[in-house]
Amino acid sequence: MSKRVWNPPVTPSNGDTTTAWRSVGEKEGTKSFRNLLDKEFPQGDSLNEEEQKVSRRNFTKLMGASSALAGIGLVSCRRPETYIVPYKKAPEWIIPGTPLYYASTRPSAAGAVPLVITTYEGRPTKLEPNHDHPDASGTCAQTQASVLDLYSPSRSRKILKGGKEATKSELKSSLQSLDLAKTALVFGNDDSPTRNRLAKGLASKGATLISYEATSGEPLAVGVSQIVDFEKASRILSLDCDFLGTDPTGNPKAFSKKRQGGNENYDQEHDVDAEKMNRLYQVETQFSLTGGMADHRLRVAPSRVEAVAGAIASALGVGSYNPGDKEKAALFPGAENAVAEFDSWVKECAADLKNAGASALILAGSRQSKGVKQIAAAMNAKLGSTAVRAVQTDLGQYGSLADLTATLESGAIENVIFLTPSNPVFDADGFAEVLGKAKASVHWGLRTDATAWACDWHVPAAHYLESWGDARTQTGVISLIQPMILPLYGGLSELDLLHLLGGGDLPQGEFFPAMGEVKTTLAETTGKADDEAWRNALTNGFVEGTSYKTGELSAVPPEIKLPPLPSPNSLEVVFATDDSLLDGRFIDNAWLQEAPDPVTKITWDNAAQISPVTAKALGIYDKVIALEPKTPLMRIGTEVKVSKRYETGEGEGNHSPMIDLTVNGREIRVPVLIAYGHADNAITLPVGYGQAADDGRSGAVKYDKSKPVVGLVGLNTGFNAFELRTIGTPYFASGGVVQTTDEKYPVALTQEHNSMYGRALAREVSTNKLEGKGDFANQMKNVKKQGMDSHAPDNISLYKPEGSETWSKTELAQKTHLADKIHQWGMAIDLNTCTGCNACLVACQAENNIPVVGKTQVAMGREMHWIRMDRYFASQEHPVEHGHVNHSKENPEWVTQNPESIPQPVACVQCEMAPCETVCPVNATVHTEEGINSMAYNRCIGTRYCANNCPYKARRFNFFDYNKRNPLIKGNLYKGPFGEKQVGQTPSKQRNPNVTVRMRGVMEKCTYCVQRLESAKIKQKQQQKVKKYAAGKKSHEVAVDRVKDLRVKTDSVKVACQDACASNAISFGNLLDNTSKVVRAKGNVLDSVKIIQGEKDYKEIQGSDRNYDLLQYVNTRPRTSYLARVKNPNEKMPDAKFLGQATINIH
Repeated sequence: MSKRVWNPPVTPSNGDTTTAWRSVGEKEGTKSFRNLLDKEFPQGDSLNEEEQKVSRRNFTKLMGASSALAGIGLVSCRRPETYIVPYKKAPEWIIPGTPLYYASTRPSAAGAVPLVITTYEGRPTKLEPNHDHPDASGTCAQTQASVLDLYSPSRSRKILKGGKEATKSELKSSLQSLDLAKTALVFGNDDSPTRNRLAKGLASKGATLISYEATSGEPLAVGVSQIVDFEKASRILSLDCDFLGTDPTGNPKAFSKKRQGGNENYDQEHDVDAEKMNRLYQVETQFSLTGGMADHRLRVAPSRVEAVAGAIASALGVGSYNPGDKEKAALFPGAENAVAEFDSWVKECAADLKNAGASALILAGSRQSKGVKQIAAAMNAKLGSTAVRAVQTDLGQYGSLADLTATLESGAIENVIFLTPSNPVFDADGFAEVLGKAKASVHWGLRTDATAWACDWHVPAAHYLESWGDARTQTGVISLIQPMILPLYGGLSELDLLHLLGGGDLPQGEFFPAMGEVKTTLAETTGKADDEAWRNALTNGFVEGTSYKTGELSAVPPEIKLPPLPSPNSLEVVFATDDSLLDGRFIDNAWLQEAPDPVTKITWDNAAQISPVTAKALGIYDKVIALEPKTPLMRIGTEVKVSKRYETGEGEGNHSPMIDLTVNGREIRVPVLIAYGHADNAITLPVGYGQAADDGRSGAVKYDKSKPVVGLVGLNTGFNAFELRTIGTPYFASGGVVQTTDEKYPVALTQEHNSMYGRALAREVSTNKLEGKGDFANQMKNVKKQGMDSHAPDNISLYKPEGSETWSKTELAQKTHLADKIHQWGMAIDLNTCTGCNACLVACQAENNIPVVGKTQVAMGREMHWIRMDRYFASQEHPVEHGHVNHSKENPEWVTQNPESIPQPVACVQCEMAPCETVCPVNATVHTEEGINSMAYNRCIGTRYCANNCPYKARRFNFFDYNKRNPLIKGNLYKGPFGEKQVGQTPSKQRNPNVTVRMRGVMEKCTYCVQRLESAKIKQKQQQKVKKYAAGKKSHEVAVDRVKDLRVKTDSVKVACQDACASNAISFGNLLDNTSKVVRAKGNVLDSVKIIQGEKDYKEIQGSDRNYDLLQYVNTRPRTSYLARVKNPNEKMPDAKFLGQATINIH
């Protein structure tokens, strides 16, 4: 079987074009990265060219060992018997194999997430956004992954008293005997009306109410918060606020509506003119999801955000702060005239905000000081912004952890009950010692973390999918939480405990006190206590007319006092919220652990991040480049051969240099990564990792088997950044010192995995007129000609449709070769709104039963995600003069130090002329009648020829039985049938019964969620038959018109990634339906549409000029296409002429 060889134009080695890269190796053009692109087999194959050769001796050894292993299992080789147990009395609404959907809500400190839960036979399996909710958006990665926590084997299952099992009656007696006047209740920052009502009732009896989240930041005012409406914002200044990522503010879908750039008409509802497109200014330290979307981005050390805020405020007439020249120069490093450049940046930013007036919006990050938040509020007030308003909340009136600490030390509080998802003994400096002064302490949570073992009592929590409750969204809409399943391990909900503290009883039988409390709150809120109001609220998932009431907020900018400027010898250390684990609460969630960080692409760990400039100053950059990883290869018997992997710089033996980081008088040893776009003289360390380790690493809490604080998933993952954090420096600290070491640490990075040959893979244009490229309209017309597509010759198809005269180079006279004339599926991904948040990645994993493979396998390139999130950095290294790149000149240093970032989701693109299909010897990958490149798993024999022949590198191979064997135990996968099985049976309950669970030796990939497509077609056919029966026709008289009756309603079916996307970046639908959104994005891309629809019904759809095919020069005719990103820079800004050109000059 031959490999289809591509011979694309080679990227020039002299840096003559705009540079776009994914990793240090690609940026530097190392030999290892070039070898990676040329590698015969895709990543995950552990064989190099020499090891692929099989000698007669090795073949004989292999066959002999196989026979011996087969003989071992001959005795008692019988499949274990299992029995189907029927219902004694089946619920009338449950039909086996048919899903039921319920509206519910996930509580969150960033605002409740309205959901629709998919259940099978009472098992929740998938979470989707509730599109009927007034605050409807998509979901985040944490929400998608939260269903896995329900079935987690590491969940707490017993009530513990002093570390020993206790009963519910003992718990009830103990709690109800507490003196409430000396008791503090510690809650999270999610806002629940019922909880607030019950808490206030306990407060009236003397209880103290505290709210605590490890990364929530200092509030601007007590009892008042701000609501943001991005649809009213045309100009946005974000001061270290990652509102699209870890600092959620406002509705991301509303932001994306204003982000739709261009004059295309593919989305009539959300489309805006380029001149009305919003503009985002971002000031931050490390690249965030929001920073990647910014039109202008200023990278500064965290303490300098206040200086930038003060300077812009002064330019708007708020305050009179003016940084000195030394300060300005530090804020614009790499520029020849840094002072003038900074002044220009501030002046033009302020002028743009001022011109926007009421449609301007200034946001301050939660981790920033109260002073920065006051400056932002004052600027909003000055501009009269209508995009932000103050509202009254109950939660802001609670005390803080500092208040609790003071009362515990004074003896005013003797009892503490923790109802927060945070882990203060682990993440709050010195709190463990203070907690020891309490006479009685109770912890409520899903797992026994450090706080649980430090308390006298631990109560297993009921997951929100097992609980009754309510929560408010960001705008204050009350949304109901209803249980999908009874508590698997007898856990109690937060409302159950509060009801118990108030003198009530625990749940028993059909008595659910939490449900009664929620109904009481609903009656008090709406004035309606009837069953109809209750049923409507449950059906809809929310209560209408319950938004927050308007509040008042006044802010006076404070006097700005800054610490000394950072330097390589005195760094500023940032304690960042992790994009996956947040503050560490998801440490035992394997989906989130294995989801690559959106920026660094690290999995299963955290690492310090520093800029290339700082890395070079500290002598770290060369250490990263010089690493030569080694990979142990499994051999028959006990032989293990070690060979160097020059291909990727990654693999089982891939290592990152370790440094000793000292700050606040404390030291930690951590691995370090080069982070492009990071502020100089600063270092970022994500928090939440290192909760337990038994491998001897420093920088993590030592694991105690008698008091396990994490499960197998969270063990030996990362380093404890909280160890460096103090009460006075919770979010960043000055005076950090880095000392290099000779030690290295194995990391699992995916940034070079599945790299594709080609240039201008992720494309963008600018609303500004560009030298040699014309205005915005002209740039749009030439999107399809960026990169290799500008000069690659026309390809000759491998297929010859009927009537084709391709070989004689005459005009193609093609008739339809499509088998199905009802549905032809396609997708378009809009890079202009995609943030790279990983929600689609985790949603796909939940929907399609994709297994976790563990850190070791990820490092070898064997991750199984069907959709990957490529992330490109790009900068214009050479100036463009007279329409051409001037190779003899270089742009200012600050331009190359401030790259742009573009995410690009890549899955199987469903090629019409799929090269994978031509090489499969057993027809395991075939084309369906509806244009889907499909897999027949039972035919696959694992040759991997298809993966070898896929230019998009979108196929995934099951090297081991990941679904059956536990990949988290070291070496377990290599033991085959002797390896440990997955822990417990509950994780399998989450699996989608409509998707096959794959086994070892099988290839898999994206299927366009074919199970959803089939379900939608069956439902459509049933509905049409029911209508005809209702009309009085008999069964033999029912005739179904194929096109009219069987075509699925326009855009009614959504694939998992599309439904999860909060920024509306994915369009999917029927390419034969002119009214479908995907057709309006792509146009009539199928040659046969006109023939199928006929002259009378055919309508020409132009589609968006931004639409292009990935690797178009290969001529695979992919069904998934992309829409180029649009930058909207302020042409008066000093960096404007360098923006929006990440790919436009690539040839």
